Amino acid sequence: MTTVQLSYPAPPEVLWNALPAGVAALGAQAPFYDPQRGVLSFMTGMTFTSWGQNVHVSVSHAPTGSALTVTTNLKFGLFDWGEGKRLANMFASAVGQAAGVTALA
Repeated sequence: MTTVQLSYPAPPEVLWNALPAGVAALGAQAPFYDPQRGVLSFMTGMTFTSWGQNVHVSVSHAPTGSALTVTTNLKFGLFDWGEGKRLANMFASAVGQAAGVTALA
């Protein structure tokens, strides 16, 4: 399991509206949006090197604006060899770009 959390200088609604860009960037399957809880879950497809990942995303309020938390889990296997972190960062980058904001350091 891999978790990446980033803060953005924007309200959570702005990030929430940009989540479909992250889903599209990963070519995700079966996205499920739960706006009441501020969560999204989906699966990535199988590739030559991976059985895919289950991805859980949450958007919440933070002192700087909002926080985006991306957690990835392998569908099958013991080690993801960095794939989860790479996918989480790709997702976060696409969401930030679609929202027009950059993650805070």
